[in-house]
Amino acid sequence: MKKISYSLRIGIVGNVDYNTDIFLNDIKQFAIKPISSESYSDFLVVVEDIPIKIKVFLVENIEELIHKFDEIEKLDVIILAVNLFNPKSIYQYSKDIIEEFNEIYYFQGISILVGLDLEQNSKNNPLNKLRISRFNLEEISRYLNVIYCYEIYNKNKDIIKIYKKMFNDFIFRFRYSSPELFEEAQLYGKSLIKEYNGQINQF
Repeated sequence: MKKISYSLRIGIVGNVDYNTDIFLNDIKQFAIKPISSESYSDFLVVVEDIPIKIKVFLVENIEELIHKFDEIEKLDVIILAVNLFNPKSIYQYSKDIIEEFNEIYYFQGISILVGLDLEQNSKNNPLNKLRISRFNLEEISRYLNVIYCYEIYNKNKDIIKIYKKMFNDFIFRFRYSSPELFEEAQLYGKSLIKEYNGQINQF
């Protein structure tokens, strides 16, 4: 049996400590043998019987992604994270830097702006009452020409929802662009589920 899988490379921009906790720790419950290094994290997950190899690059800002182009080479998804209680966190995402990123990476993938309600997630009283509203977040996403816009309140539930949407988009593309490979990938995914005796959590 051919071990056919779909591969995704994801860049996540923003506070690395927060993003590691919010975007990576929860996905580990679905992953087969996750691997982490200083520059990226690798995961293998199964979604609708399709094995998906995920490589995630965490960076503080888009300039860092641009400087690491020779190392990263290609991205399928970029996630721009914003602390909703820190309006300054949105300022790094200028239209010029987004366009520079798109040009350098020839980016044709999925872009997502995610507003993180870190005060809600930490269950602390907000130190700063000023908050980026949903309306402002949507305005910013349109200005930056970002495809999807989300707010995170329930860390576990909302992050899984984002991943599901993202994976389903790519699975749809895979199904219709390469039907034969898609069927082979499904067979491999089913064999993985059987091999791990139902211990794999599917999205």
